[in-house]
Amino acid sequence: MDEHHGEIEDISLITRFVDFLYLERGLSSNTIHSYRTDLRLFSAFVQSGAGNCLRKVKQETILQYLVFCQKTKLNPKTLSRYLSSIRAFYRFLMDEGVIEEDPSLNLSTPKTAVHPPDYLTLEEVDLLLSIPEENSPKGLRDRAIMELLYSCGLRVSELVDLRTANIHFGEGYLLVYGKGGKERIVPFGKRAHTLLRRYSDWGRGQIRGGKMKDEFFLSLRGEPLSRKGIWKMIKEYARMSGISKNIKPHTLRHSFATHLIQNGADLRAVQELLGHANITTTQIYTHLDRGTLIDIHRKFHPLNRIKRIKS
Repeated sequence: MDEHHGEIEDISLITRFVDFLYLERGLSSNTIHSYRTDLRLFSAFVQSGAGNCLRKVKQETILQYLVFCQKTKLNPKTLSRYLSSIRAFYRFLMDEGVIEEDPSLNLSTPKTAVHPPDYLTLEEVDLLLSIPEENSPKGLRDRAIMELLYSCGLRVSELVDLRTANIHFGEGYLLVYGKGGKERIVPFGKRAHTLLRRYSDWGRGQIRGGKMKDEFFLSLRGEPLSRKGIWKMIKEYARMSGISKNIKPHTLRHSFATHLIQNGADLRAVQELLGHANITTTQIYTHLDRGTLIDIHRKFHPLNRIKRIKS
């Protein structure tokens, strides 16, 4: 579907919806005008993407739109109204048989985040992970820990609780138990596989000193590592790296999610990998840098798009 055809179809659907509001719902002119404006703004955002149209929108696109609006400093009341208009529109399309699934179902207005999560650049991640000396059991353990926090996006509590039996080397995944004991499968790559295997075959045996423990990562006394111990360890490597950012274990999880989103990963897939119960939590990782937002605003601002549609 080309862009022009998509715009025409969107206008037609919005007009049908507005007629419904006027003829069957009997809403006021001001309310109807708000619905029409809200949906044209959303249509313009959709058209600015991959030439899509409102009829084919997925929930992820609505989420991206809400995040975009949030970044432009819209007040929560206006953002809530936008979502309400979108919901009403897709309920109408469902009732009319235009669509088979409602992409706005179960969506809530994203909470306003005062600060986006801190994350590292790829260069900073590589620098941080290069600090531990892999020729010692401790260095190998520490490198494997940071690799898993970044390449698998684990919470530090999940890493502390990781058991040897939960690492499936042949299939290349971890069996992780997240919040509320919820089980999920998290794949790991070749670099993590190499580090985990070396630590399992050599480093871990050197550290545990004959003690039989189920936990995979152990302290130098052969006891399970604590979350505080991992926090202190990463703080020390961050200091040694010279990176000025306030790096904590969760920073590597933030970096994992941010880099996936920046490279085009599906928001739903990232939600599954992170173990988020609600996709609105995953939305915080769609943050864009200020320069990107300025470019998007100049190129795709909805009001400019609406003028083109009217002309």
